Amino acid sequence: MTTKLHAAPGPSPFLGRAYDETMGLLLSARHYCASVQPRETAPSDPNDRLHLNCEAMRLTTRLAQVMAWLLAQRAVAEGELSAEKVRTPDYRLGAHEICLADTTAQVNELSPRLADLMARSLNLFERIARLDSQLDAHA
Repeated sequence: MTTKLHAAPGPSPFLGRAYDETMGLLLSARHYCASVQPRETAPSDPNDRLHLNCEAMRLTTRLAQVMAWLLAQRAVAEGELSAEKVRTPDYRLGAHEICLADTTAQVNELSPRLADLMARSLNLFERIARLDSQLDAHA
């Protein structure tokens, strides 16, 4: 899919591409949760089913955190928020403990499609976390 997804203007082309990537992953995650996951052969073990549902929540948490961070950066670029304001905890990338856990291998055994989304979202979250940590360096 090479369709341009309503790129949000941002302070750099990288953030515009990160926005497009995040939006694409959000749409893929929505499609997975709404259409694919219900048709996949559900694990017979209730603990495995619970694990898959928890990992789908981890996926959406990662993507929501990244999108919120990107939108805050866009607000700075457009003069709606100050650079100082987005350095406060309310605008920083959050949920690191949850979002940085790499559970892709365990998920792959139960759902390769979800595992792919998990790996891609983890990579994206790690990149944005590096950018977020640089906000302090530029203060």
